[in-house]
Amino acid sequence: MRRWRAGDYHPKRLARGWMPPHPTLYLRRSVIEHWGGFDTDFRIAADYDAMLRYLARGRLRLAYIPAVLVRMRLGGASNRSLSHILRKSREDYRALRRHDVGGLGTLAWKNLSKLSQFWRHE
Repeated sequence: MRRWRAGDYHPKRLARGWMPPHPTLYLRRSVIEHWGGFDTDFRIAADYDAMLRYLARGRLRLAYIPAVLVRMRLGGASNRSLSHILRKSREDYRALRRHDVGGLGTLAWKNLSKLSQFWRHE
């Protein structure tokens, strides 16, 4: 089980692999109308690509709500198998490069930063 609280957003955090929890990222309709929805060329990381587009390109301001709004079950498409994990990593890297957020270092930080979420129980 992973436990994670996103914390306050700052644009520089994106380059360190930070991503807001997608089930609780609420946006105005005008943001999606202007910047577009999910790009279905991304089979697993369409949410990550969209969030990078909104935050890196759209330069949105976010407000952090320090409360648990969603509890998710374990599992999902991104970690169902080794092939899915590798595909997700390739898609994450493509999204990072596409939006000029980072490269391999950012991808590494994105994945390594999750490790502490497995044993840090607040």
